[in-house]
Amino acid sequence: MKIRIFGIQVIIGMMFFCGLLSAQIVDSPKDPAAAKLVYQDLENFVEALERLKPGSDSAAILQKHYIDRGTPGLKIFLEKYPFTAERLSKAIVKYPLDYHAVQTKMQWIKSQEDSIRQYFGKFRQFIPGAVFPPTYYLVDIRRGIGSGSTEGQLITIEKEAKKIVDPGLKSHIIHELVHLNQLHAIGSLEKYLAIYRDEKSLLAITIREGIAEFFCELITGQYTQQQAYFYARAHERRLWQEFKNEMHGKETGQWMWTAPANPEQPRDLAYVFGALITESYYKSAMDLEIAVKEILSTTDYDLFLEKSGYDKKFIEQ
Repeated sequence: MKIRIFGIQVIIGMMFFCGLLSAQIVDSPKDPAAAKLVYQDLENFVEALERLKPGSDSAAILQKHYIDRGTPGLKIFLEKYPFTAERLSKAIVKYPLDYHAVQTKMQWIKSQEDSIRQYFGKFRQFIPGAVFPPTYYLVDIRRGIGSGSTEGQLITIEKEAKKIVDPGLKSHIIHELVHLNQLHAIGSLEKYLAIYRDEKSLLAITIREGIAEFFCELITGQYTQQQAYFYARAHERRLWQEFKNEMHGKETGQWMWTAPANPEQPRDLAYVFGALITESYYKSAMDLEIAVKEILSTTDYDLFLEKSGYDKKFIEQ
């Protein structure tokens, strides 16, 4: 589902993990310094792009030198969000400035590695026992996708690559890293995916995404949904009452991943309500280490809302 982060569309959070319930989750280090930031697919793409000449078989070159040489991250990405070499070739023709900026964008991302690892270190301070799966940087057909997977984080960089600097990159990475730690805390891929299937509800998905938003803001100082945050806080009471009327339904409606009917209302307000519920749970905890474990592993979303006490503030006002 598409959302906007600093003007760049990404697909984030709703991690179907290719529907591979039997898939093995990659072993991940607990030392932030050992976390892998994988640039190999970007390097392969740059090499493939250099081989494209007038009259050459672009699709064949991209297939051989980019897709066929893909890392485990690219391979699982292609299972989740399929595209062909032909589609990639057409995207390059349509958006040449973005694709030819990939090499420069990659160098900028590498220049951010120290600060990303500093956030990983801060991540471990707030989430004891955190795991750090690989982060794979990829080239796609300009959809702007960020997602988790059983192999690690999957981050595409070609959309608006010509702008080079992406102020939302770090918060984006941390948001996805929280999701992967939720998966590990829940301990079962099948249980993790249940809220997108038989146990689907707006409230469940809201809390799942809100947990990632809460820790993202705690660690980086910003939400991935900054515009939605300010709007939600300005209209919190009214919007919460509207949300409550729909939160046990299976449809996410105007609350996430689609444009609301009201043109003044930002997308993805549910992310913010989930973060505010999580914040209330966190701040009311007697033991933060226990609270963090409960937050990450939660699968009873009505109970989580009740224990957070978030709804009470509207009753008491």
